[in-house]
Amino acid sequence: MRERWERGVRRLRVFARKVDFFLARRFALSTREDRVFFALIPTVGLLAGALGILVERISELLRVLLWGYYPSFAFAVRHVAPWRVLAALAAGGVIIVLIQRLVRAPLATQGVSSLVEAVVLHGGRLSVRPVLYSAAAAVATVGAGGSLGREGPMLRLGAAVSSWLGETTGLSSHRLKILLGCGTAAGFAAAYNVPIGGSLFAMEVVLGSFALEIFGPIVVAAVIATLLSRAAESAAPIYPAPGYGLESSWEIVFHVGLGLVGAGAAVVFVLGVRGVSKLFRRFAAVPDWLRPVVGLASVGALGLAVPEVLGGGFSTITGALQESYALQALALIAVAKVVATALTSGSGCPGGHFTPSLCFGALVGGCYGELVHRALPTMTSSSGVYAAVGMAAVAAGTSHAPLSAILMLFEFTGNYDLILPLMAASIVSSLVAKRLYPYSIYTEPLERRGIELSFRMEEAALAGLKVGDLAREDLETLPPQLSYGEVVDRFLATRRQRLFVVDGGRLLGSVSLHDIKHALRDSDSVATAVAHDLMAPVPLTLDAEERLHRAAEMFARSDFERLPVVDGQGKLLGVLAKRDLLAVYAQEVLGRPALLSTYVASDQTGEPAERVELPPDFTQRTVATPPELAGRTLAEARLTQRLGVRVIAVRRPAADGWQWVVPDAATLLASGDELVVLGPTAGVDALAAGRLDRAAPGGRGGS
Repeated sequence: MRERWERGVRRLRVFARKVDFFLARRFALSTREDRVFFALIPTVGLLAGALGILVERISELLRVLLWGYYPSFAFAVRHVAPWRVLAALAAGGVIIVLIQRLVRAPLATQGVSSLVEAVVLHGGRLSVRPVLYSAAAAVATVGAGGSLGREGPMLRLGAAVSSWLGETTGLSSHRLKILLGCGTAAGFAAAYNVPIGGSLFAMEVVLGSFALEIFGPIVVAAVIATLLSRAAESAAPIYPAPGYGLESSWEIVFHVGLGLVGAGAAVVFVLGVRGVSKLFRRFAAVPDWLRPVVGLASVGALGLAVPEVLGGGFSTITGALQESYALQALALIAVAKVVATALTSGSGCPGGHFTPSLCFGALVGGCYGELVHRALPTMTSSSGVYAAVGMAAVAAGTSHAPLSAILMLFEFTGNYDLILPLMAASIVSSLVAKRLYPYSIYTEPLERRGIELSFRMEEAALAGLKVGDLAREDLETLPPQLSYGEVVDRFLATRRQRLFVVDGGRLLGSVSLHDIKHALRDSDSVATAVAHDLMAPVPLTLDAEERLHRAAEMFARSDFERLPVVDGQGKLLGVLAKRDLLAVYAQEVLGRPALLSTYVASDQTGEPAERVELPPDFTQRTVATPPELAGRTLAEARLTQRLGVRVIAVRRPAADGWQWVVPDAATLLASGDELVVLGPTAGVDALAAGRLDRAAPGGRGGS
């Protein structure tokens, strides 16, 4: 049995090498990361599509178990006893409580918000386990009849799986963000059969970028997930609206008006969800663990009076499009839908907000259309047209993503004649909603937690890192009592234009070459001048906790190549170099790995510094000597043969600081040594982790 297993593993490895070679030769993918990323795109589409189908099946099974075989929640309310309605919703809350007890931590209730946070602050990394628990709780919410959508767990699962695959295979953070967007788009496309809208949603809301290098992979993943979903479900539009369109060209004015109404409705929706969430947090009589039960039971009580508020709103949207409700009923259901969604979300039940916002938009649009049609019956379309356009208007207002709202509603209805009113209402709604309230339904929870968002993926690449992550120790500071001649000698020994004056670790000021030249005007004072006399205040300093995109703004206002990093008491923690910042930008945004250092000889004064750019999959780093290598020579360590890594310098503790050692085969390594190594990224990572038994990438290298 063991031999058969080993043979299978060997065959799998041989197959993987063949695929790797084929991709490298056929598509000119020169690096391993390129080939892995290329292979993961369709994989993410398949997995996200399969997970979407699984979530749909489990949600439907739970609905049947709790409610019975009824076509919709509203239909079931009219045919079952009131106690069963309350029991079904409360049972969903109990399931959520049990999952929360199992996790022993609050469930992540804001689906898309967590994806935006992962892109902006965590380099596209998203933990899988919390998402799995949250998805299970969201299935309980949707299956029990809570007023949230099924798209929440679908797109979060797709994003989590794609992030895990990318992180496991060692993709860079830039590629990891794109892959997370692929999973998001694929999950959304599988949920609603909208490959174009799902792709734009991922780019517009989650990634905040429409770059061509992002567009291609995301569309491929979304198309694959959609094909899988259509094979399992149906290829027909979810909300067909045949024959709907403008009665005349000037009717577009009323759709612009609907955009204004939709913007107000969107702000009411966002603030309503936020307000009820605040009430639950302040209402001490209901303990945290009991809130999902109380919230869903309250939704059940509301559903007894207005059955259409239960569930995401599929049947309610269909009724509004088919003009099945009178004006008073549309208004009543719209108000009740906001309350039901706020109760469901505010009580801590996870799920998607996009579907209930569509439902609320259809109801608001239907009300608006009914009033317009009553005023001008022969010159305007029926209320069903305005219900369809209202869906896009409110969705654009709540998400601040008009492009995805327009394309989604076009795919929902399959009606091209609606594209002009959809565009007019969505753009107006998004612009006005931003003016009325600057946060969307997806960014508001993050802003409430004090997380500052950047809406462009390029800026997020820098916002995900702190100044302290890139700052270096400043080894060329000036004591305040250093004489003028010694200050000049310091400048002659360095290529820097400005040196900082530090006393007891505290930053006092800075001395620049211009300050030295100005001092020469008064020859009598030069002999007695010290660094403290020459220094000037430092107008711009950085905090170690500040994000790098803010540091880039500070560099734009500075003429110097380095800015000091200080703490709250003014202590100098290090310096941030503009070159390092640009190298991070090149690596994270442009996808070009760059070496964040320059090789300069210790006695080099007049020669220009030589900068070396490493090939892909290579890195240079300083790592601590693993305990296993202490007491061995470099020849005995065999790092080149084991890991493909070469030691180019050794930094050794000494009585007066650090001693630099130029290594050779006989150099004896000691505990506390820091090794400056160069080699394949995987080999350097293995050395840093102390895994010395790893085979060298690309075969055995020479010594």
